[in-house]
Amino acid sequence: VVIQVSVSLVLLVGAFSFVRSFHGLITMNPGMREQGITVVFLNFSQSHIPPGHSAEFKGELLEEVRSVPGITNAATTTNVPLLGGSWTHAVRVGAVEAASKFAWVSPGYFQTMGIPLIRGRNISSQDTESSQRVAVVNQAFVRRFLAGADPIGKTLRTGAEPQYPSTVYEIIGVIPDTKYNDLREDTPPMAFAPASQYPANGPWTAMMVESNTSPEIAIKRRIRQTHPEIVLQFSDFRGSIQDGLVRDRVLATLSGFFGLLAALLVMVGLFGVISYIVPRRSNELGIRIALGASRSQVVQLVMQEAGRLLLIGALAGMALSLIAGRGASALLYGVKPYDPLTLAGSLLLLAVVAAL
Repeated sequence: VVIQVSVSLVLLVGAFSFVRSFHGLITMNPGMREQGITVVFLNFSQSHIPPGHSAEFKGELLEEVRSVPGITNAATTTNVPLLGGSWTHAVRVGAVEAASKFAWVSPGYFQTMGIPLIRGRNISSQDTESSQRVAVVNQAFVRRFLAGADPIGKTLRTGAEPQYPSTVYEIIGVIPDTKYNDLREDTPPMAFAPASQYPANGPWTAMMVESNTSPEIAIKRRIRQTHPEIVLQFSDFRGSIQDGLVRDRVLATLSGFFGLLAALLVMVGLFGVISYIVPRRSNELGIRIALGASRSQVVQLVMQEAGRLLLIGALAGMALSLIAGRGASALLYGVKPYDPLTLAGSLLLLAVVAAL
């Protein structure tokens, strides 16, 4: 029984930890709109767009999508957040040189994604291929490169890469920190430049579409009326984020099942032991009652037997839980392996089970 209690406590601590970790991920606010966003990938390699006209064609496709009934807003981006993609540039601001995430987005991107502007202005239709290169950065960028100073009007220079020449961008706005490609990671420095100034345009684009309904059929119908050769792929933004949490969901489900099963085994084990002890002590209990022991005193005497087993098993289980928690810490988010609340909840549940 002591072994059952100690192992059960380890499993219950694991169950509470994984369930709390999964709950923290599934309820996290990533700093942007999740509900009502559809991700649309468009491949127009069969459209034979002349070189240098890809950006213009993407703008036309965006306007066609925006004109579909039921769509509130839409914007293009070179990087869909929270789907595992990443693009990093070497960036220099003054004397500070470090890495920053980069994305090129169309006007309306921040409005579509529900990301507020803290300072400065948004990317607009006035930011064209021939105008001054501009960028909107997040607060992590300001902390990393400018030590919290006012960034508006400052410039950043990207390092040269194939198809991405070294470019100077003027910072025109600041947005709050949002998650980038993984809910578990800290927000990195990020910069957003106009899609019209993207230096490596190709025959594809990704659109973030905000709507109150499922827009897939309507978008397909509209695009195929004018460009039947374009290949479209749709995904629900929030659904895709949750799909990335499959491992956490499985761990929470399995650990919860085995934790409850272990608690049931503790109940069965203690019941068996007490059922064995009480008949053996029936003569003793009868004498105690004859000498004036009350019902509560007799029950307390029996409960003390179970309590001693529970206490010994719980102490061993807590030590094992701390050891096992260190190995599982890499799989947890926002929950420490030695979290007092998790340990207290597991002990309380086990005590209730033992009392029952």
